[in-house]
Amino acid sequence: MSLFKKIIFTAAAALFVWIIARTGPMLIWRQIQSLNWLILVVIFAYLIVYYLDTMGWRMAFRKEVKLPNLWRFFLARQAGEAINYTTPSAYIGGEPVKAMVLKRRYGVNIVDGLSSVVIAKTTLFLSKVVFLLMGVVLALRFLRLSSLIATGILWTFIGVLGLFVVFVLLQRKGLFMLGLKIARKLKLSEMFEDKQAHLEEIDRTIGNFYLNDRLRLLGSFLFHLSGWIAGLIEVYIILYFMGVRVDWVRAFVIEVFMKTANSAFFFVPAAIGVQEGAGYAVLAALGIGGEVGVALSIIKRIRELSWAGFGLLVYWRTPK
Repeated sequence: MSLFKKIIFTAAAALFVWIIARTGPMLIWRQIQSLNWLILVVIFAYLIVYYLDTMGWRMAFRKEVKLPNLWRFFLARQAGEAINYTTPSAYIGGEPVKAMVLKRRYGVNIVDGLSSVVIAKTTLFLSKVVFLLMGVVLALRFLRLSSLIATGILWTFIGVLGLFVVFVLLQRKGLFMLGLKIARKLKLSEMFEDKQAHLEEIDRTIGNFYLNDRLRLLGSFLFHLSGWIAGLIEVYIILYFMGVRVDWVRAFVIEVFMKTANSAFFFVPAAIGVQEGAGYAVLAALGIGGEVGVALSIIKRIRELSWAGFGLLVYWRTPK
């Protein structure tokens, strides 16, 4: 682990501990304990979101590509998502893993696999922009948030939109060949030189998909957008099980704010401390209570760790 990563992880862990201590461990524990066995409902209810996101990736393949059944496809996605969750890689380190698992376990061409993860990441990115915009509009229209929180949501939305534009422009220039050119300038291209033809083919496949498979592109976007929206069901269910009643607008704003914070600090592994801080801030601002927000964040983390552990198991059992 590099010095930078160690500093980030240490700072995030310290923030996590500080938030727990400031809020009150017993208050948080009582909130979490109130779910009892219902936490299993929370964990498995998220399969709705995973199904939608899995379909969003599946639609990013050319229709001519023969893919494994949905369950096996889901396994490949979870392996990559586990890497995304557990490493400070801006949620892109696990994308090549998805293509690798499809290749090694199910024989899907690596060019199609790598092309699909870029296309799916694009539609996921765009759907997140739309989702955050919906949240900003709802927050400003229906709720009286502090100027700090409202400004934070707005600026993070602008940042995510800016990153999306940059990502699209890089693809227009040929994302993989551009990466090879940068590697050559840094004198790091030796291991990629014999793969130039494959990199060019991936860029062509991505470009052709955007031109010739627009219905599948739209389908990928709509599945991912539905996945973001379905995520607020988790917030509603958790708070309901904790005895906290919120309307769907507030559930939407809570989910948007927490996703916004995670996006702003994408370089923090597993959003340690960030997610808890966001939960505390937004539920305190809504008058529900900061301790409820921290408990909500930790329950979401239990679900994330459960599925990340499952994904890592799939990754470790993938043939080398």
